[in-house]
Parts: sequence; C-alpha cells; structure tokens
Amino acid sequence: MAVNASPSPILSRPLAYGATSLGILALAWVLATSVLGWVGPEVLPSPLAVIARFANLIVEPFAGAALFGHVLASLERWSYGVFFAIVLGVPFGIFFAWVPWFRAVVNPVFETLRYIPPFAWVPIAILWFGASTATQAMVVFIAAFPACVINAQLGVQHVDNILVQAARVFGADQLNTLRRVVVPVATPSIFTGIRIAISNGWMALVGAELVVGKTGLGFLIAQGQQNDSVSTIFVGIIAIGVLGVLIDLCVQRLERRLMPWQLP
Repeated sequence: MAVNASPSPILSRPLAYGATSLGILALAWVLATSVLGWVGPEVLPSPLAVIARFANLIVEPFAGAALFGHVLASLERWSYGVFFAIVLGVPFGIFFAWVPWFRAVVNPVFETLRYIPPFAWVPIAILWFGASTATQAMVVFIAAFPACVINAQLGVQHVDNILVQAARVFGADQLNTLRRVVVPVATPSIFTGIRIAISNGWMALVGAELVVGKTGLGFLIAQGQQNDSVSTIFVGIIAIGVLGVLIDLCVQRLERRLMPWQLP
C-alpha cells in the first residue's frame, strides 16, 4: 500500500505564516518608501537602495573592511565569548544544582553579578584588554554565561527524584547517576539555556562593537551613522538579524540531532 509522502500541514503551516508575515512587511516597506513616498530616504531608505548598498558593501571596503570582513570579525568575537560561556556555564549550573553547599556559598555572589548589565563591564574590559577582540568577547561571555548556568541548574533540579533513586538502587554512584541519568534528562533545558545565551551574546556583541569596535557589524552601523548613510545602517541591521536567525536554526538542528525524541 502506497504511503503519502506529502509534507505534514502541521509543519508547513508555520512556514507559510512566517513567509506571509515577511511578505507583508516587505510590501509595506515598498509602499511607504518607493510607491507612496510617506517616508523620506533620510529616515527609511527603500528596499532597492538597501539592496544596492548591500551589493556595494560586498565588493568595496567600508570602515576598514568589506561586508563579509565585518561579518567574520563579529562572528569571531561572538564565538569566543559564547564558547567559553557554554563550556564553563553548563558544568557550573549542573554543579550548582547537584551540590547544595556549593550553591549556598556561591549563589549570593552569582545573583548579584548577573543583574549587572554586560555593557557596565565595558570600561573595565577596556582597561584590562584595551579596544581588542578580548574586550568584546568578554562582554559576550558576561551576557551569555548566566543563561547557561540558570537553565542547566533548573534542568538538573527538575529531574524526577524517582529516576535518581532508581539509579542508586541499581548501584550507580553519584558520578554515574549524574552522567547517565540526570544530565540526559536535563539536556532539553540545557539547550534552551544555550539558545538564550547565543541570542544574548549576539546582541551584547553588537552593542560592544558600537562602543569599542574597529571592525564588525556594530562598528559598520556606527560608521554608517557618522557618514549619514542610512542605507549602510540598514544593511548592518538586516545582516545582524539574518545571521542571528541562521545561528539559532543551526542550534535547533543540532538539538534535534542529539535529542530526536523531542517534539519538532
């Protein structure tokens, strides 16, 4: 008996809704700028002007690099900060939840520091590292680290105690219980924290580049402002948004590969 391999309407419907909303936004942009002229180019450039500026920035350097050079510079700084936030933050959060005395000692310090905005650390980072990649990576780390810690902690704390007791009944020690039972069950929460950390780190990076950058998408936007080039600013803004979406989609794809039992 033949099986209908057509795509599920449940899966295709969100894609259709998303494409429709983007199409409506693009249409409104065209009408407001190119057709009806409600908004002047000094406030909001037309889509064609932005596309032309995008093509120009691909081949001609602006503010020290072509567009892809700025993209690579931003991704490099972001990847450093997010990498260390995940590598340090996830184990820290697991340990935070698994060892009560450690949580009691460290929690007051952690709770105080995590409410300090990442940009408040920019002057300190500049004093320590100068206007360098390390400064911007540090801001990314500070923005991304708490989400990794908190979600890893919550994931471990919400593991059903029956599973832990069952593992111990079968002779598993603390380490094996943590490794074979607790961490796998907490993985969805950990990945949620990683996605939030990635988003927070990306936004913090752009803010840091606006202040101390010499290349990067944030610096591109700042230089567009100084040169009264609104189209350059919009190219940078759109590039930031598109890259953020692509990064998040990659993380979601990795999550589905590692946890195929999760609902799509």
